[in-house]
Amino acid sequence: MKEYRIALFTVDWNYELVESSLQGVKQFVDERQDIRLFVFDCFGKELDDEKGRSEYMIFDLPDISGFDGALVQGNQIVLDYARRRLARRIREAGVPAVTIGCSIDGCTLVGIDNHDAQYDITAHVIKEHGARRLAYLTGILDNGCPEGLWRRDGFLDACREHGILEEDITLIPCSWRTSDGAEAARRWLQSGKPLPDAFLCANDEMGLGLIGVLKEHGYRIPEDVIVAGFDNVPSAELSSPRLATVDGNYAALNHYAMQVLLDKIDGREQRERIVFPHRLILSDSCGCQEITKPGYIREKYYRQTRFLKNFYSLQDQMAAEMFNASDLSELLEIIEKHHPIFGCRSIYLCINDYYFDNYEKKQWKHDARRFGQEVILAACSRCDLSAEGKHQYARFESRQLLPGDLIRDERFLVFYPLHYNTYCIGYIVMDSISEAAKLNLHESIFNFLEIAIENVRKKCLLRQLNSVLDDLYVHDALTGVYNRFGYKRFGQEVYELLLEEDGSAQVLFIDMDNMKGINDRFGHEAGDAAIKATAQLLQEACGARDFIMRYGGDEFLIIASGKEKDLKEQILARAETYAQRSGAPYNLGLSIGAVHTDGNDDISLDAHVQAADARMYEAKNQRKKAGCWG
Repeated sequence: MKEYRIALFTVDWNYELVESSLQGVKQFVDERQDIRLFVFDCFGKELDDEKGRSEYMIFDLPDISGFDGALVQGNQIVLDYARRRLARRIREAGVPAVTIGCSIDGCTLVGIDNHDAQYDITAHVIKEHGARRLAYLTGILDNGCPEGLWRRDGFLDACREHGILEEDITLIPCSWRTSDGAEAARRWLQSGKPLPDAFLCANDEMGLGLIGVLKEHGYRIPEDVIVAGFDNVPSAELSSPRLATVDGNYAALNHYAMQVLLDKIDGREQRERIVFPHRLILSDSCGCQEITKPGYIREKYYRQTRFLKNFYSLQDQMAAEMFNASDLSELLEIIEKHHPIFGCRSIYLCINDYYFDNYEKKQWKHDARRFGQEVILAACSRCDLSAEGKHQYARFESRQLLPGDLIRDERFLVFYPLHYNTYCIGYIVMDSISEAAKLNLHESIFNFLEIAIENVRKKCLLRQLNSVLDDLYVHDALTGVYNRFGYKRFGQEVYELLLEEDGSAQVLFIDMDNMKGINDRFGHEAGDAAIKATAQLLQEACGARDFIMRYGGDEFLIIASGKEKDLKEQILARAETYAQRSGAPYNLGLSIGAVHTDGNDDISLDAHVQAADARMYEAKNQRKKAGCWG
């Protein structure tokens, strides 16, 4: 049986439309055994900046030439840059392609006639409800997708052909969002102008925002003003009053577009544009009879409420564990454990190779903003995998999308990007459409994941920094041996360990001879060099367990095993050899006082240090009298 491998590109900026569209293509896949559909989805907005573009990096993940065809939700890709870039890649790949709702060069356009649909609902409001003063909330008109222009022109043509005067038409520039509709209503009310007979909105989101503000201010719909939208999203069906709108039946439209693409792949379809039928939903908000059954609304509200309660419970559990995770491995295990929140049978978390390999490094390269040649499968939850097989850190080529043994049997997968600011973390793969997608909760889950992953990375960096600071805190900056803070933290511990393991210990107090003379005659740089040389020869003479510290300016302390009987003599010999071979203009001489103990004398370490210090001064006086200071 011939198999079709299809790539679908969409943007989840309007989650209700995308969810409905995905249900249509998923149904098509379920009805056939010869389709493998991989959906590349993101939460891209219209902001054309570096951060805004980073969402669309998921479109760059697949090798389009490796597919039999491409389906593009052109009207959902609101960023013109992303749409043009994707169109170029499809042309370069040379595969048959179909676009929905928005023309793209080389692609067959499938969609409703936006002009005629907007014309029809505007004409209905004028003819059937007597509206003569109309305001229209536009969609985006300048992003390269003509959908907003088509709908605006349909509104204007309906007004013109039904005798609406130009002065009775108000165009309000908007950008498809619910907040745009709410803001348009507030500004109108603040202006003090009388309400128009009707607000026509280029989509339902703006219509719902408009209704909300009008109702807050006590206005009745449709008694005081008619409101109509476009798209028939589920929220429009549940609104009060039920929003009059245009139904494009996007699930059926996408189902149909899949068949058009297969026909095009097989050479049976050559048309450039195919129009899909629309229908008007005439309901309460325009003055027509309510068509939604109350029982249906109650059932939908009940199911949604129960889902949200369960979802937030799962999210709270996952959040508590995620933000306590100490490293990436622990975090990934938590993600696998809490995979039910995604509402899928299987999820795969793949991390970009650069991000994974440089996870505990502070510096980043610019190319960390793109997918590399390899990706790491870092977390996986599949019912048919053993616990050992899930958390596998499998490395594979990014063009494979998933390791071959995992992707081989998958017929429907949705890929979402993971990124922190503009840096590419990787992507999440899901094998079905989650209930969370219907309520726009996927974006919050993924944002949560991105922050949690970056939070653990910063914890690792902080531990490294603290380790460095801790090392600096207990070590002398000039010589690298311990300082007084190191003595307080580790001196007693080393002393007791030596007594326990060897039965004896010794404390040596060392002072450099004539240090002031070296500084005065040869400068402080020479003095520092002499101090560093002394520390080095002490380290060479001592054992791995011995404790060495710079006690003061030119003074050192050693806590060593009592079994090292000739340690003092070794140090003096090394100092003499250094003086003979170093070529230094000064003589490196040392005065040493030593104390031995088996621990049975009940004398503290500090007391032994004081005793060794006193003996060092005796040795120094003897060396001075003997003329050993050079």
